[in-house]
Amino acid sequence: MPKISEEKRRMRQAEILDAATRCFVRDGFHRTSMEDIVRESGLSPGAIYCYFKSKHDMVEAISAERHLRDQALLADLILSPNLSEGLERVARALSGLLRDPKERQRRKVSIQFWAESLHDPRIRKIAERGIRQRDHLTETLKQARQRGEIPDYVDADSVSRIMFALLQGFILQQAWEPDLDIPAYVATAMTLLKSILSPAGQNNAHRSRRPG
Repeated sequence: MPKISEEKRRMRQAEILDAATRCFVRDGFHRTSMEDIVRESGLSPGAIYCYFKSKHDMVEAISAERHLRDQALLADLILSPNLSEGLERVARALSGLLRDPKERQRRKVSIQFWAESLHDPRIRKIAERGIRQRDHLTETLKQARQRGEIPDYVDADSVSRIMFALLQGFILQQAWEPDLDIPAYVATAMTLLKSILSPAGQNNAHRSRRPG
């Protein structure tokens, strides 16, 4: 049997994962069978099982791809000359990413995986890889604080949790409300973050803590 090229292999794998994603979005993780994914893809069972032995293998591959996209966003933030510019870059990238219909489907599937991770140890391990990405964001905030770009009283761990919560909350709301205004949400989220992280607000925050 002739070997296929690596490029064709990646394309076939992506084709299968796209079919699985459509099935998961339409019917849910538990109600989707491997047979459903075979029918959705239009491929033979052998072609599917050559790449993925189970739905869990597909979950891992879909999650790995999402983690890579999220890592690229974080890298753009980390490698920016300063935190403010990095946040602006990430905001622009997210605005574009979350308009993409395929990405919106993938994020809907992510919501299902979040729920499954509470009960399924295998999916929990996959989810934890994404959770660990927050460590890089926390470290970036600590470094920005050391450079004086954000107030010295800002707790980097708490702010990184808030930033992740803003994104995760948006993904959940967008699943419920597909017509949600993305630019307005991103602009408002950026205003909130800047009000927390702006060094100019440091003195005001300190004054507000003084006893009256």
